[in-house]
Amino acid sequence: MQRNIDTLTKTIREYLDRNSLTDPSAPWEIKKSNLGGFGIFASRPIEIGEVIFKDHPVILGPRAALTSPLLCVNCFDKDNLKPCERQCGLRLCSLECQNSSNHQKECKIIRQWQTRPIPEEVSEKLFKVLSPIRSLLLSDQDKAVVKCLKAHRSDQHGFEVNVMKNLLHFDLKENEEVFMRFVCSVLDSNAFEVIVGHEDHQSSIKGLYPLGSLANHSCTPNTIHVFDEFQHMIVRATVFIPKGAEIFHSYSRFIWATPTRRFHLYKTKHFLCKCRRCQDPTEFGSYVSAVLCKVCKVGRVIPIDPLVQNGKWQCEGCGEGVNRKDVASLSSLLGSALNSFSPEDIDFMLRFIDKKLKTLVSENNETVVEMKYKIIWMLGHQQGFTWTELSDNLLFVKEKFCKDLLALLETLRLGQCKMRGLLLYEFYRCCNEAKRRQVKSGNVSKICENDMKNLLSEVADILMYDVGAPAEIKKLWPDEMKLQEQ
Repeated sequence: MQRNIDTLTKTIREYLDRNSLTDPSAPWEIKKSNLGGFGIFASRPIEIGEVIFKDHPVILGPRAALTSPLLCVNCFDKDNLKPCERQCGLRLCSLECQNSSNHQKECKIIRQWQTRPIPEEVSEKLFKVLSPIRSLLLSDQDKAVVKCLKAHRSDQHGFEVNVMKNLLHFDLKENEEVFMRFVCSVLDSNAFEVIVGHEDHQSSIKGLYPLGSLANHSCTPNTIHVFDEFQHMIVRATVFIPKGAEIFHSYSRFIWATPTRRFHLYKTKHFLCKCRRCQDPTEFGSYVSAVLCKVCKVGRVIPIDPLVQNGKWQCEGCGEGVNRKDVASLSSLLGSALNSFSPEDIDFMLRFIDKKLKTLVSENNETVVEMKYKIIWMLGHQQGFTWTELSDNLLFVKEKFCKDLLALLETLRLGQCKMRGLLLYEFYRCCNEAKRRQVKSGNVSKICENDMKNLLSEVADILMYDVGAPAEIKKLWPDEMKLQEQ
């Protein structure tokens, strides 16, 4: 299929129509992007929080990552998994899932390929290569949708097919193998991690969203995307988007430094980002990449040109030049230290931030931020550090770290992003616990009820439609959305 604006637009709109997601007033259009290829653009001004589009996964299936746990291949539940009675090698949680029409189709094609029974110890391999298998079961119309999406070709693509042939010993037809290898390339370039389940019972799978995959990346995106109960992708504006502006997702973590983000994007999405944030040596004044100068001790060392991979770095204070390799070595060392901490090491982590990191890196350096973010999700949630078990000092620490990271997100110009919603909710819970303790001790609460209600209201707005949103937040959604959840 020839990729041009008219063909892409027609193919995508027909696909959305088949899945009952057509919205004549949706403020998007497909145009050529200055980044190369195509992108999605605002066809009119878009307000903060406005839904830009909804999308449906043309392929939905397990992730191939080594750390991905086994799930029911039909409903993606984690519990009560049993091998398929027809001996296809896949696992399901119930007879209802086993007899579902979707599973019966994939079960049939897998059994047709089998040249020998699949040993139980390699059934996990089959689970992780299921997504490209499902592409063969698509209608001709949906296969045409997949074919219109961008694919990067390299030796790493198609390893799933190699697993099918060499480990599972499947007898594949040539046309099946060729199409699945193409699909693997498309998935590698375009698939999104999709959260399924609720709160403490969440899992992640991958989905290929045709319209969503056409949006390009920026490290300062102007949208948030979440997934609802039906695995629809809902994309909303996090900042005001003027007419004609390009609509961006982010494919990397906001709190990573520029070298880390660019390396990750190159390895996973096969491009080197040159967005506004990547071009700015200070990252909008956040200094997420900066380390402290060894000469003057106080100056911040930043890259002279962040887009030059092995370029020089320089101290803002004394002008001392620093080799990029020295900065990379320090970052690698600190990253290893971060990964070595266990949940029981919170006191040591706090001392490490306060004593060690203050002498080595800027206050918003990615290692400091990662460590604060990690601690935020330990305090209040980790065994031994639940809300009622937290000392007043640790409760204060969590509250302060939430404020620190919220301020950083504002500096990075990220608007109403999902991370803001999650941090605001944790900050609200800190306030709620502090209030509970004040009431218990007989002190008059200094925490404003209206402020807390406003916090919850903002969180509910940011996390709107998100299947993983806390139950307390879902109660604040509009009535029509509560009915969808039920």
